[in-house]
Amino acid sequence: MAQRTGSERTTVGRREFLKGAAAMAAAVGAMKPLFTIAEEAAKGANDRPGVGFIGCGGRAGAHMHIVNALKSQGKAEPVAACDVYGPRAKAAAQNLGVKEYRSHKELLADPKVDVVCIATPDRLHAPQAIDAVKAGKDVYVEKPLTHWSQFSLARQLAEETEKNKRIVQVGTQGMATESFWQIREILKTGVIGKLIHAQAGYFRFGDWGEAGMPIPDKNAKPGADLDWEAFLGDAPKVDYDVSRFFRWRLYWDYAGGPCTDVLVHTFTPVFVMIGADYPERVTGNGGKWHFAPPREVPDTFNLTIDYPGGPSVVLMSTFSNEYGVAPVIRGTNGVVTFEGGKLIVRPRGAKEPSHQVPCGGWGDAGDTGKLWTNFLDCVKSRQKPLSPVDVGARVQAPLNMSILSYRESKFARFDKEKQEIVL
Repeated sequence: MAQRTGSERTTVGRREFLKGAAAMAAAVGAMKPLFTIAEEAAKGANDRPGVGFIGCGGRAGAHMHIVNALKSQGKAEPVAACDVYGPRAKAAAQNLGVKEYRSHKELLADPKVDVVCIATPDRLHAPQAIDAVKAGKDVYVEKPLTHWSQFSLARQLAEETEKNKRIVQVGTQGMATESFWQIREILKTGVIGKLIHAQAGYFRFGDWGEAGMPIPDKNAKPGADLDWEAFLGDAPKVDYDVSRFFRWRLYWDYAGGPCTDVLVHTFTPVFVMIGADYPERVTGNGGKWHFAPPREVPDTFNLTIDYPGGPSVVLMSTFSNEYGVAPVIRGTNGVVTFEGGKLIVRPRGAKEPSHQVPCGGWGDAGDTGKLWTNFLDCVKSRQKPLSPVDVGARVQAPLNMSILSYRESKFARFDKEKQEIVL
């Protein structure tokens, strides 16, 4: 049950703490401000930024609850809510006591909105985030950063974020800890040798995409209260279907199954720790072995990512069995493991670990509230957040490649010069 062990917390000895603190100082030092505090003061930054919510479904509800709690601490102020489904937008606006919008572009034009939370279907994440940063807003965007077919938009969002000097936090809540950046700095010292292999997984019994996505109104139709065209975005133009609208995670046009829905959680910490860039080649395999139609996406999915010169990363998942695998990073001279709420660095032959770093969680066991707090702190300080968009784009590349590999039964390669996926 590797996914849930991250909630355990364990104290460490003074020696390990000091080693970890030194590494963290180096990691933080590498996170330079995106622009100076003086520039931000000149811009007139709001100490209590107004938050606009784009998407008011189930996941958005968790974000709204967190922002309301932060409001009581004087850190944020909900000011607007938007959804293409009228009843959701109306309910959210009434519950929050904020202005209701049906178009995300209208919300972005609201001068009271300083930052936005994007919790819409996968296909809309990047286009809406790009619109937001161009409109001068900072962004908390849910994972995955893009739909599996939209890698170019991940790159574009990263570029627009830098160009417009915005803060963008990708909502992989397992990243709500400095621990993974700390281990990254430790591994740079060569303590476990050359990195050659890593593994992680996500396992559960039950498909939340079906059970967790009810159809609240089977008679809902496109019209004043349901903008089907806005929901589709750049997806293939198909006739309206009530299941596609409310249970979009089941369909290839709008989602990627376990790969982009849950493996992004377990992979992002690994990516940060190994200090990876773009991959060399990726393969994806699996299938729909358990769940019935109308589900299109797999319920079981595995992928292998080869980085130039190593390491190889193996990610595994199924929604049909909850017995998991432990995350491990292997080097030529040792390993990093995740045990008892700690990341443990063990050089080969050493009697004791060289480092033990407390870690609040792994994958979706992370603390979304802490990730929001980090985001809002960075909105004020203009420093890079714990789950930045440039990391999100590089994480997204192999995930998208694996789905393309699976669907086409081919190796997927990354052309670094052209910044393109090639089959």
